[in-house]
Amino acid sequence: MKKRIFSAFLAVLMIVLLVPVQAMAATEIKGAYVGLEFDSVIETVLGAKTFSKSGNVPEGMKLSGTWAYKNTFGDYVFKMTLSGTPTKAGTYNFSVTYKKEDGTVVEKIDYTVVVGEESPFDYVHSMSIYKWPDKLVYYLGDTVDLTGLKVIATVYKFNKETDMYEPKDIDVTELCWVEPAVFTSDEAQNVVVYLKAPYNQNGDLKLFEDHFRVKFEYANPNDILRIEIFKKPEKLTYTVGENLDTTGMTVRLHKGDGSAEDITEGFKTDVTKFDEAGTQTVTVTYGEGEKAKTATFDVTVNEKVEEPVSSSSSSSEPEPPVSSESSSEEELPVSSDSSSEEELPISSESSSEEEITDSSESSSEEEIIVIGGEVEEPEEKGGVPIWAWIIIVLLIVLVGAAVGLFIIGRKRIDD
Repeated sequence: MKKRIFSAFLAVLMIVLLVPVQAMAATEIKGAYVGLEFDSVIETVLGAKTFSKSGNVPEGMKLSGTWAYKNTFGDYVFKMTLSGTPTKAGTYNFSVTYKKEDGTVVEKIDYTVVVGEESPFDYVHSMSIYKWPDKLVYYLGDTVDLTGLKVIATVYKFNKETDMYEPKDIDVTELCWVEPAVFTSDEAQNVVVYLKAPYNQNGDLKLFEDHFRVKFEYANPNDILRIEIFKKPEKLTYTVGENLDTTGMTVRLHKGDGSAEDITEGFKTDVTKFDEAGTQTVTVTYGEGEKAKTATFDVTVNEKVEEPVSSSSSSSEPEPPVSSESSSEEELPVSSDSSSEEELPISSESSSEEEITDSSESSSEEEIIVIGGEVEEPEEKGGVPIWAWIIIVLLIVLVGAAVGLFIIGRKRIDD
């Protein structure tokens, strides 16, 4: 009986150890190898125009972002590219926060890049689509779904034994990206699949491509395709314990016929009261069930300032008044607005696209502003994030506790 109880306890403990690891799952970027040049669009985000990064990209590689105007809804389509030649094998983790021009967060995505020691190929001879995606019918404004897509490339790898480059076919689907990734026209069109890879023994890059065709169905004109925070609330700074105030906020509803409607009520928020200090993200929801659409905005929450406590005597006999001031001064803690990111100013737009970079750095995150064209992320100081140290310490404590309990349980069983 004791053995069963102890075994069950160990099983529960292992689940506790594994769940946090699984919850931290990130988007994995494949195809990076030491000495092999890499260049790929890793993300396409609708509505973003700027981004900020935290964490470390592989040594020898860099991030750059470009955007193109989307006329249908007046939105931007933002493409994030990771490129360069890795110089050191290992696992690299970083996060990218995609934002609108006014700083509103569109999406935050965690990435993991595993750089291998040796590439499965030296250069690519040809590339073609082996199987089209499962979904080929869309509505205007939809994002392409690549589930079921399979892309095969004929590659060459040098064989030291034969002293020759030998051909073979490999699956390169996860190394490819597609355009358009967001459909801006409701006419039947081709979706182009791209692969950028070395095409000769010298390692020179070439853009390989193939395509598949999709068609469209007309959405109900009254269907809400998406929502956005057109105007943020007037109050964006709070103190711990205060309730959310959405006065002044305007939510824009984008409909199936391409029109838009602005509302100031009829939506829900996932936050009603702020219990913690720091930068908080508020999610706004419009609609119910499968038709529910969401958008977000950030607010700053400060620590609550404690009121001074007067020290009065508890003695039953009254004491004579003291006219002299106390020599010790009681200072009140002063809260300061904190932000995990340092926002950079955005210059006014001109008729032509221009590239803007900013050298100011934030202690926890680098803000990168993209106003057309392309911008590269600056050099970044290395180091292990504090959350990684916290997780490592917690894992060590849990494992130590499990081992200790196992030894104690074993000893009791033996007795």
